[in-house]
Amino acid sequence: MIQVENIHKKFDQNEILKGIDLTIEQGEVVVIIGPSGSGKTTFLRCLNFLERADQGTLRIGDKEVDFEKVSKKEILDIRKKTAMVFQQYALFSNRTALENVIEGLVIARKVPKKLAVEKGRDLLAKVGLEGKEDHYPHELSGGQQQRVGIARALALNPEVILFDEPTSALDPELVGETLGVIKQVANEGSTLVIVTHEMQFAYEVADRVIFMENGVIVEQGTPEEVFDNTQEERTKNFLKRTAVYH
Repeated sequence: MIQVENIHKKFDQNEILKGIDLTIEQGEVVVIIGPSGSGKTTFLRCLNFLERADQGTLRIGDKEVDFEKVSKKEILDIRKKTAMVFQQYALFSNRTALENVIEGLVIARKVPKKLAVEKGRDLLAKVGLEGKEDHYPHELSGGQQQRVGIARALALNPEVILFDEPTSALDPELVGETLGVIKQVANEGSTLVIVTHEMQFAYEVADRVIFMENGVIVEQGTPEEVFDNTQEERTKNFLKRTAVYH
């Protein structure tokens, strides 16, 4: 379970997050939507301390921390429970697909290399990249690189996987293959928090959709509640600019 209470974050005098409260149950798929600049990515990055919130508390599983007092050890403990898939892939360009997947296992988790390689090969096959283990990032399409990033996240067996706009850097024809892999991961019961502009995908994959604007959660509910029976005018105005077919 993830529980956040009263998370605030400023950059200089610009308040990005204005007191976020949210509970995410184990195995739940939560998709966060909203206009650019609404705080979605900042909130996601606060969950694994890529950004440090100014105040508030965060609990993941059995670990709870106060952002104002958190220690380096506590940050490492939280990071061990999370994995992140970035919009720009964030792969090591001088390492093969397999080496990228097993890096965290060997270096951070101290898994014997032979076992790590076995797991890495299995995960690359799982995301449709069997036979690509020895390819370098520049030899892979954007969609394939993103799937390497997903395999790398899965390798760590995290309690929660965070996806930051996982398809925004992809050519349109490559979006579907990446979304298909994320759907597969979601169907296996992982806890996922996904920031996306892909509304159809949000409708299909989410257990709960959250609409954020101006640093606050405006509305949340099932995909049917948010997309088909919107209660808030700000959500309605945002969704008017998108198309969801179902």
